[in-house]
Amino acid sequence: MKTKYIFYAGMVLFLALTWVSCDDFLDVQPQQSMDADEALSTPENIKSTMVGAYLEARSRWLFGSQFNEYAELLANEGHMEHVGSHRQPQEMIEKNINANNSYVESSWIRAYALINTVNSVLEVIDLLDEGDQDRIRGEALFLRGMTYFELTRLWGLPYVAGQENDQPGVPLVLEPTLGAEDAVPVARSTVEACYAQVLEDLTMARDLLPGTNGVFANSYAASAVLSRVHLQMSDYQAAAGEADRVIASGNFELHGTPMGAFNNTEITQEDIFTLQNSLTSNTIWLMERYGSLNGLGRGDYEFTGDFLAIFDEEDRRGFLQEDTHPSYTAENIHSMYYIGVGAIRSGGINSAKWANYYTVIPLARLAEMYLNRAEANAQLIAAGQPAVGDVAPLEDVNVIRTRANAPELDEVSMEDIRMERYKELCWEGHRLHDLKRWQEDIGPYPFHAGNLILPIPISELETNPLLQQNPFYQ
Repeated sequence: MKTKYIFYAGMVLFLALTWVSCDDFLDVQPQQSMDADEALSTPENIKSTMVGAYLEARSRWLFGSQFNEYAELLANEGHMEHVGSHRQPQEMIEKNINANNSYVESSWIRAYALINTVNSVLEVIDLLDEGDQDRIRGEALFLRGMTYFELTRLWGLPYVAGQENDQPGVPLVLEPTLGAEDAVPVARSTVEACYAQVLEDLTMARDLLPGTNGVFANSYAASAVLSRVHLQMSDYQAAAGEADRVIASGNFELHGTPMGAFNNTEITQEDIFTLQNSLTSNTIWLMERYGSLNGLGRGDYEFTGDFLAIFDEEDRRGFLQEDTHPSYTAENIHSMYYIGVGAIRSGGINSAKWANYYTVIPLARLAEMYLNRAEANAQLIAAGQPAVGDVAPLEDVNVIRTRANAPELDEVSMEDIRMERYKELCWEGHRLHDLKRWQEDIGPYPFHAGNLILPIPISELETNPLLQQNPFYQ
């Protein structure tokens, strides 16, 4: 890309040193920042740079908030209301995004900064001890593949199985930019090429990573994201296979209640992959947007009574706590939704999924894998093909419903599975991509409408002459 993506090793190392949740093998000693050559010259500094990559992934502009928000705001058909004062998210609710939207620009820039960091690590992987090379390479490929997947889904028109998918995706940059002399313009690759790269990166990561890896990505995290990718591509055999691998591993277990999957101070048995927050190192923006509690949250996103009405009366995922008080924190909230009491905005319905600044951010949960397997197997069965694994889609759906105290179903349709995904995974960044995968309209707009993807930032078009704007924004 251009010079704004140059790898600032000193900044990355500084961030790495602030993360307190490192395993012993990435125990970093305090030191001052250094130039890129020094940062990538020793095994210890390479590992520190990799920690910095996870911190970049946790950025507000990436997986720490905005990738979630973009998907939920663009998918919204009235169940969520943006009551905040910031114009940028309102443009997404209205499906009328300005090409100068500063949130979109920041996400693009930070995503490519993350990609450049992991590319830089991959370039010097041979400097690591042989016993560390596969793990660090796998982590770098995991972060790159996961990031390119989100970029392609958000900036490119949707992948549609059975067609050429030659619509523009995003630039694929696979070599590091360490200085201005390395910065060259790169054109947008096709959506087909972007998905191929995502599959290559994540498949290699799955095969390189161990089954357990502390707070960092492991082989099952790669399988979980691969399941999403294959599902988005309508490759149901592969989607069910990767989800089944995670479930059958026995390494993960559903919490006893839906609330138990959120606001945890450490990785729990339902978590397949999380990003770490702590008192001293955190990204607060998911909680800031969705929460409205004492000392926490702007309460910008509120939910309607019509949304809560989609849940069965006994379903814990739709419970509303109305007896709230201005002194309440997350410890006082016992229902998935509550009447907000924050100092900025109160009185609306807020979500307790994001109710504490200092807890881990779950990006892949076991519950999603049950629903991925259910949907993929239901599609296989409908096409007259054998299902993956020994569990029928009905059983997978009922596992999730039973945990929520919702009545078990006697039979399950594709519409049941789709609604179960919404009930279980809402406000976690899935909705837009699910609707596009199902080719469902979003309000008055068809699934492939040009205003349901993001604009290429104007600043990028000005510095990279090979980039082409998405047609809706021209």
